[in-house]
Amino acid sequence: MRKVRSQESEVRGSKQYAVCRRRSLLGLKPYFYCLLLTAFCLLHTVSYATDLPIRGIARGEPKVKVGDKAPLVTSELEDANRQGKVIALMLGYQSHCPWCDRMDRYIRVIMKDTNNFDNRVVFILTQIEHAKMIAPPDEGVKLKEAFGVEGQPWLFIIDQTGTVRFIYKIFVGSDTFTRNIKELLGEATEGHEKSKEEELSEQEQKQLKKHREGGEHGKHE
Repeated sequence: MRKVRSQESEVRGSKQYAVCRRRSLLGLKPYFYCLLLTAFCLLHTVSYATDLPIRGIARGEPKVKVGDKAPLVTSELEDANRQGKVIALMLGYQSHCPWCDRMDRYIRVIMKDTNNFDNRVVFILTQIEHAKMIAPPDEGVKLKEAFGVEGQPWLFIIDQTGTVRFIYKIFVGSDTFTRNIKELLGEATEGHEKSKEEELSEQEQKQLKKHREGGEHGKHE
């Protein structure tokens, strides 16, 4: 008799467990559907993002050459040129590009220390490539097309007449940058300070050499 009751208890217990399990699974369904929907949205977003232009290191040669008139396709460039200023235009995105970050930091220090070379020079930094999920602004898209560049960073130094005088791909040292600017401002440079490029570590020098893809990367008239 006790054995029969024990079996009945086990049956009732297993039924109750099955009911509870079924209810638990039913309760989890909405969460499961939410997870599936989230995963679908993420996959759709990633697949869309992969169709966007991929950011990368500066490569090839620009459409605009030294001696060409700079395409002043943004209001910021037009205003600077109208005011007769030298323009240091960097096409890159410092938050997702180590070389962009290096140049951006030292150029901003120089600009601050010289008070923008006595307010005769303007530094413009514009993102032209997609950085992860961050798309470039409309101005960046215009500049990328107008200057005909691929990857980042690029540095174009434009004189007071709107003529491109210097072009650098990937990286240029701080002393070279300063010397170029002073040359356009008609100032003589004395001595030779050790450039940022010379101060790069051996590993960084190798990386820079590896990234540069043939051709002359710093040009001037």
